Amino acid sequence: MNRTSAFSAVVLFAVTLAFCAPPPEFDLVIRGGEMLDGTGAPARRADVGIKGDRVTAIGDLSARRAGQVIDASGKMVTPGFIDTQGQSGITLLADGNGESHIRQGITSEIIGEGSSPALWTEGTSEADALQRFGLQFDWRSFDGYFQKLEDRGTSINLGTLVPATMARREVVGLDNRKATADEIRRMEEFVDRGMRAGGFGLSSALIYPPGSFADTEELIALARVSARHGGIYISHVRGESFRVEQAIAEAIQIGDAAKLPVVIYHLKVGARKHWGTMPRLTEMIQAAADRGMKISATQYPYTAGGTGLAAVLPGWAQEGGRAKMLERLQDPALRARMRREIETTIDGWENLVVAAGFDGIQIASVPPTADDSVLGKRISQIAAERGEDPWDTLFRLLTESEGRAGALYHMMSEEDVVNGMRFGLVTIGTDAAALRPEGELGRGQPHPRAYGTFPRVLGRYVREQKVIELREAVRRMTSLAAWQFNIPRRGTLQEGNYADVVVFDPATVIDRATFEQPQQYPVGIAYVIVNGVVTVTPRGHTGARAGRRLTGPAARPRES
Repeated sequence: MNRTSAFSAVVLFAVTLAFCAPPPEFDLVIRGGEMLDGTGAPARRADVGIKGDRVTAIGDLSARRAGQVIDASGKMVTPGFIDTQGQSGITLLADGNGESHIRQGITSEIIGEGSSPALWTEGTSEADALQRFGLQFDWRSFDGYFQKLEDRGTSINLGTLVPATMARREVVGLDNRKATADEIRRMEEFVDRGMRAGGFGLSSALIYPPGSFADTEELIALARVSARHGGIYISHVRGESFRVEQAIAEAIQIGDAAKLPVVIYHLKVGARKHWGTMPRLTEMIQAAADRGMKISATQYPYTAGGTGLAAVLPGWAQEGGRAKMLERLQDPALRARMRREIETTIDGWENLVVAAGFDGIQIASVPPTADDSVLGKRISQIAAERGEDPWDTLFRLLTESEGRAGALYHMMSEEDVVNGMRFGLVTIGTDAAALRPEGELGRGQPHPRAYGTFPRVLGRYVREQKVIELREAVRRMTSLAAWQFNIPRRGTLQEGNYADVVVFDPATVIDRATFEQPQQYPVGIAYVIVNGVVTVTPRGHTGARAGRRLTGPAARPRES
């Protein structure tokens, strides 16, 4: 055989071997990391093998072939984090990358505290919120919303609750009155449709009109509908500052009467007068759990909350909607009444001015037509710069923004945040929308929780302050959250589960977003995988949008 023939034979043999070699057993293997499986078990050295959208093997996979390998040496490998109080229903339509959430390690999110675009009708839609992103309200059903989200693509798995606020607004409107028997029946039908379509349960937001106009009897009736479909009752309770114990007691009463699981949104003590009382709240929740109720809470790791500036006003001032509120703000006599009631009344509504003070209310957002020089400033500072009384500044900010200003309320204590986090039935939720620093999503001074919630827990409270152990923090962010909402096949790393995975460096992970400079991504989150697709790498977002709709129990196939 001559040299040319010999060379040809070698090449042919090599090509034959290549064609005969078996295909890779895995699409992706995450190799060499310390795995926390989400159950609270200690970390162990294990590789994670992924085929398609599922975890198919865990253990020593060093001798097995993969199409792609991620070297996780020196890092933790955990299930994807579940945001138990997301607000990204609109912003994911504007930018499906979900940058500020996915870069935290959030792979799944539950929306629908007070509103959900999946359940919008002509009477309850927030179409103006879409217009700033050049979007239109062009779907007319639960499935229509999720189809639009799927068509545009999302990096994050998304599910929704059925808001009691929307049921009341659709049927009763914006009036502060007791619902009639017929209206209760129609609201029950609204909740029933939402649950059958795929909602995870009934939500309530009881400091905001018109949700605040609902009495306990009405909420029990709607919660019973959720219970029939295997759903939960989750509540932004009626008071978090001056009557938080009574408010949590009401949520427990509703759960008892309707016989369904209860979740308390963003467990907090929101007024200086009551700082230090978090242990009493956790004792109430634990007592309910001890007698057999499935009950838990969510939390964000900050001492400031965030909501609309209009939330400072008494309920009567907001009755009838934004236009009516703005009319009242033009009347000097009614403004005087608002001031008088805010200064002297803490019973019957959530008095955020007394809770935070003008030094503690920070302007976070204003409409494009309003003066944006106020962004990031406290009302006391704005008043001083304008040379006016803070009350005049407050009312002027409301009118100048047409009631659309957003604010941060610095009103909680670090001690209560820590004590809440130590409670074993608390999960983590951002209470924020997924944003990005660029473009329309980058306007304003948002709450830093939009960018930093989960890494803040891992860096500040686990590594630096040692409030809870790392494995316990991961359990709260993953399997406990999945248990809380009854989300199958997510929240733990085990064979057969969906391949939502986070790889992070426990020595460096931390938030960088602050109240002064909130639009900063965290550090230490190396890789994020969603349904088996690598979505975040050390270089940033890959552009992948492998997120899916999460479906509640009534609409879920038998085999999920």
